[in-house]
Amino acid sequence: MPEDIYRHIGRRVREERAKRGWTQEQLAERIDAHVSFVGQLERGIKKPSLATIKKIAEAFGIKAGDILDEASPSKKPRSGERRFADLLHGYSHSQQDSLIRIFRQLARQLKKFPKK
Repeated sequence: MPEDIYRHIGRRVREERAKRGWTQEQLAERIDAHVSFVGQLERGIKKPSLATIKKIAEAFGIKAGDILDEASPSKKPRSGERRFADLLHGYSHSQQDSLIRIFRQLARQLKKFPKK
């Protein structure tokens, strides 16, 4: 990979982390890494493995490709699935399961009404 791809990855990681209001320490805990690694990664100094990129993406609840994609996610159209995933972010797995059940119940109820 060219050197500038690592700066791009670092920028994307920083954007996603900041969007969630996380510190570097919080991200480091979530990906089981040292905080200095996160700082160096965000500056494009460290060259993450694909496995590390996948871990980071999972921590953010996004696809690994979203970190590698050169188009800024804020400039890309967001699908309903992505918006729903963003809403679930930050909740525990059991809370997410509960919210999904509630959403399914609401969706079933909405199907009963005619579309406008």
